[in-house]
Amino acid sequence: MNNRCIQIFLMTILLVSLSGSNAEQVEETRSQEAETSLQDLNESEIFVVTVDSTNLRFTPDSITVTEKDSVRFFWTNQLLPHNAVERNGLFDSGETARNVDYTYTFEVGENGTYEYICEPHEAVGMIGTIIVEPLPENQEEPEIVPDDEDEMVEPQSSAINSVISLGLVSIAVGLSGFLTVASIRSTSVHE
Repeated sequence: MNNRCIQIFLMTILLVSLSGSNAEQVEETRSQEAETSLQDLNESEIFVVTVDSTNLRFTPDSITVTEKDSVRFFWTNQLLPHNAVERNGLFDSGETARNVDYTYTFEVGENGTYEYICEPHEAVGMIGTIIVEPLPENQEEPEIVPDDEDEMVEPQSSAINSVISLGLVSIAVGLSGFLTVASIRSTSVHE
């Protein structure tokens, strides 16, 4: 009976050690996925441009954005119809209208300075400027870099865990066999 308890104890230790290494790897993977998702959410912003109908101007008339950012041209219930057209045709909010809700997103590679106009009011100075800065190099391809506290699990450490687990299984099987033989000898000596 005592040998049986030792066998159960050894098998329990073995199972706990095997599951612990996998649990750490799963937790590490989940943590990395969460960090990547947060990076994706913070990649771009939306800037809103409206119309100052009193002075026939875009408000603001000049903005600076970064690649992947969006500019939303938005106005409602204007007395005069307006539109927003980039001079070289990069974006165009469409026909002039008293209500406009148009968004353009600057893609990677579209950095530069863009001038846009309201077609019917260009002559009175209804002109705007968008300066698009290149996306910072560290944001082009998000890379997960471990800090000092959280080290990434490398394939080598996974292989080492497997070897250790296999060694523990061998020890447990060997001890189990030894205890079984000892139990048989003990029983035959007492008879």
